[in-house]
Amino acid sequence: MICINCCCEVDCLYVEYSNNHIRLTDCAKCKEVVDRYVEFDSVLLFIDLLLLKPGAYRHLVYNSLELELSKYPEREYGPYERTWKQRSLYMLLRLRDWFVKFDKLNRVWILITAFEVYLTWVSEERNFTQLSSNELIEFILSRSALSQYLCFAVYCIADFVLLCGLTHFFLVKWFKWGHNVKYSKYVVSYTILLSYGVKIFPFLMLIWPYDTLLSTNIVKLVSNAYIIEALKVVTNLAYSNIIILFAVVFALRWISVKPLLCLLVTKGDLPLCGRYVEVEYKRLIRWLLHI
Repeated sequence: MICINCCCEVDCLYVEYSNNHIRLTDCAKCKEVVDRYVEFDSVLLFIDLLLLKPGAYRHLVYNSLELELSKYPEREYGPYERTWKQRSLYMLLRLRDWFVKFDKLNRVWILITAFEVYLTWVSEERNFTQLSSNELIEFILSRSALSQYLCFAVYCIADFVLLCGLTHFFLVKWFKWGHNVKYSKYVVSYTILLSYGVKIFPFLMLIWPYDTLLSTNIVKLVSNAYIIEALKVVTNLAYSNIIILFAVVFALRWISVKPLLCLLVTKGDLPLCGRYVEVEYKRLIRWLLHI
């Protein structure tokens, strides 16, 4: 746990007395209240997240997350290498504990993923209707509604997993961040999840008649800016480092997820998959040349 003002490590956020009364702890370094968001309502906390208040992010991804995960210590199940039944039971118990331990994170992840899949589906369908130049999207949209949803779901899930995994990897390898941070991997994932909350706003664009390609791209740029600012707040790294990291991760995601989607929709047809990938890369080169 840390002080949300100066990021100094602290032992506790508050002292609890009888009748559930609490007294917030003061930071020994900056002399401010360690975490005032302990007493904040969830609605006010959500508003501060949208306003990119550093304290709100640090409260959730450091203090709140650590308090929640500390309730579920790692359980030892003893030796399990003897028979396949024991190994299966061990894996089931681990899986059950994982779902219980990360219940809140999983709920946020499912909600954000549902938003992202639907918005990606609508956006790609609109882009194809206006541009009509993407063979891969044309192939996906020619299939049943369930198949379309599953394709975009796989695309969004793979994209998010790569975003979290690559971001944490480069933060550790390049900038030596996270060695002294408990649950550093989950801190990065939770930070990106929270910053994805800005993508709720495009649902308003499906109601009012300003749902153009320009407005959609603006929202995407804003959501990327939210991720960069959130990572800056949580890691305390320089903006230049965060922007370089994000650019590298963005490029790796693009060259990895598109081929995966092509492989999925072609059912492993490598020649057809290669043709779709080649078309996508040519479109990207043309777009870059026109910038």
